[in-house]
Amino acid sequence: MKRTIATIAIAGALVATAACGNDDAETDVDNDTTSEVTMQTPTTTAPNQSSTVESTDDLGRIDQAKLATFVVAFRTGYSELAQDRDDASIEEIVLESCQDIAAGADEQQVTEEIRNLAAHNGNEPTMDQAERIYDMVTPACP
Repeated sequence: MKRTIATIAIAGALVATAACGNDDAETDVDNDTTSEVTMQTPTTTAPNQSSTVESTDDLGRIDQAKLATFVVAFRTGYSELAQDRDDASIEEIVLESCQDIAAGADEQQVTEEIRNLAAHNGNEPTMDQAERIYDMVTPACP
């Protein structure tokens, strides 16, 4: 159930992010160019499936759209943890967590690490928040 909610939140953030783009397909009079936007809908894993990360080599294949979606969802859902924090710092939560999963760490170990990684400016996520962040992280892992 938690993973389903997290997946829906991520998908909603992705749609909101894509909605802010310029999808005009008109020709620019000054430059005689056509502007088009192509969007791919990310696939998600079923709630009872685990991440497909099999080695640290897979980390190079993290989908940038999923990573960006995680950042938006994290900023939206955990504003107290995201305040005065750059995107790279938030992306590190995904990168480190995916690396731990690839190395064979179990969900509890990764969740504990997420608590450490998500902590910022004296604010630390609760265990429940860390579990929800874990549910947001796993769809982003290759």
